[in-house]
Amino acid sequence: MEANGETAQEGRQYRSDTGTSVFSGATEGTGQSDNPATETAPSSLSQQVDLTEIDGGLSMLLERSRQSLGSCKEAVVFLKSRAKVEEEYGRSLQKVAQQTLKLMDNGARTSLGMSTQQAAWQRLVEVHETLASNRMKFSITLSEMSDYLGNYVKTKESVRRKLKETEQRYQKAIEESQTMLERARAKYEAQSSEWEKLLVKSGNSKTEGVMQSQQGQQGSRSKNVGSAVSGIFSKHKGATQESLERMGQEAGVKAKVANEAYKRLLQQTNAMRRDFYDVQLPKILASVMGIVEEVDQFLKFTLGKYAYTYESAVLADAITLKPMDNASVGMVEMVGDIDSKADLDAYLQMTAKSGGRVDRASIPYREYRMSTLARLYANPRPIFGVPLEEQLLRDQQPVPLILTKCAEAVEAFGLQNEGIYRQSGQSSQVNRLRTEFDLDAEHVDLRGSSYVSDVNNITSVLKMYLRELPGGLIPTPQREQMLEYFSAGDSDELDDMQLAQRISGLADALRNMPERTRSTIQCLFTHLDKVQAFQEYNMMNSENLSIVFGPTILPPANSNPANAALDIRKSAKLVKFILDNRRSIFESL
Repeated sequence: MEANGETAQEGRQYRSDTGTSVFSGATEGTGQSDNPATETAPSSLSQQVDLTEIDGGLSMLLERSRQSLGSCKEAVVFLKSRAKVEEEYGRSLQKVAQQTLKLMDNGARTSLGMSTQQAAWQRLVEVHETLASNRMKFSITLSEMSDYLGNYVKTKESVRRKLKETEQRYQKAIEESQTMLERARAKYEAQSSEWEKLLVKSGNSKTEGVMQSQQGQQGSRSKNVGSAVSGIFSKHKGATQESLERMGQEAGVKAKVANEAYKRLLQQTNAMRRDFYDVQLPKILASVMGIVEEVDQFLKFTLGKYAYTYESAVLADAITLKPMDNASVGMVEMVGDIDSKADLDAYLQMTAKSGGRVDRASIPYREYRMSTLARLYANPRPIFGVPLEEQLLRDQQPVPLILTKCAEAVEAFGLQNEGIYRQSGQSSQVNRLRTEFDLDAEHVDLRGSSYVSDVNNITSVLKMYLRELPGGLIPTPQREQMLEYFSAGDSDELDDMQLAQRISGLADALRNMPERTRSTIQCLFTHLDKVQAFQEYNMMNSENLSIVFGPTILPPANSNPANAALDIRKSAKLVKFILDNRRSIFESL
């Protein structure tokens, strides 16, 4: 089946009946455009080459625009570097001039005023200050030119990128439409081929049926039996012919539907192609050409401005060194005004009137002031392996600084780290942090250091500190008193009376501890309670924390392995119970 002339004519159109472009975001038929081709003032295309007729013409023009923008970027780098050179030169010259003015010998002054040499020298230095100021102004102008050109390049690169993306979007839409068209055409041809086969088969079957019917009528005159058989055969053939005709009709309907779909997609695809090649592509090419011409002209303008500014700066330096008017003098004339003999005579007359005095006083003793780090090494304040009460009394602290600083760092950076306090840090980093705390814990800054990148180093040094406390964190009398409430095989489920008795007993044991020890324990368990509050992320509930901190806070008192294992289980139960009932225990103190 062939497409009629009307379909071919519709395929050559590039707009729909409503007058709206078939592309999403087209520039015509809508009230607002999102096509970047309309954002740049279009420029006339090259008079020598029609890029709309060249395959890859837009790519060539985009490459040319990239080269133009690249030249602008090179100019930006040059201007920025030149501005930096001029700024450094101007600042250096200004610094030298100012330092020279400060170092000028006031002894060259006379009672009548400044010496001729000092006056000339000061004027020479002031000229250099003017030269430095000129260079600083020149540097500022270059920097402003560089920034303006850089911002201009970014703007044009954005427009160029949008134009390129617009062309790619159109090309992709056309390719997708052509793919759908090929599928529709293949389906149309397949349906038409199937219809053609059924038509031929139906026609052949109809011809054979007529011939067999005629042969059957001649045979009925001779034999009745043959007539019966021929009737049965004719009836079967009739049914086959009807089926073939029905299948042919269905195939014809399918072929017509496929043909309509194919013609519709052909019309849409041709409309899209015409819209792109006749309308959108010329606009995009004109916009890119406009970018190229505008960028080249702007670069030319910027370089011209640079040349003029440079000439002006050099001319300003020349006028400073050798003024054009007769009222001012140049550097050569300044030096010519120096009268060395008169300056020497004035100096000798001044110094002869005033005699100096010799200072015979004894030289005072000045103690050498060592650096803070050296004083720390000379007078360390160790905390590892030092009894808790002793170090707290020495440092005048309610709780150890290592505990508060480590807890603050973990709460700020590690509460959501999986396995916090169960994972170990790097031994080198842990030992280094331990050394810093052992020198002076007050000067250790965990929040602003590199240790927060791996919080496990902080948790490891805190566990090491608690583990190395002589006798453990909990004093021996209170330790035994608290462990009496726990045994390795006891159930964790208690009735209200047992729970109240255990809480009361632990609170009594805490009251009997020294105040600083009790405050340290409360600070530690408050911190661990915050850690277990994030167990959804760090997987450290009270049970897991008790396994870690049980033997750390309450090291085994027995050297026998079996008894030591029993002590560890009891200490873990104690830590877990305190964590689960922290508020009830410490609020009753």
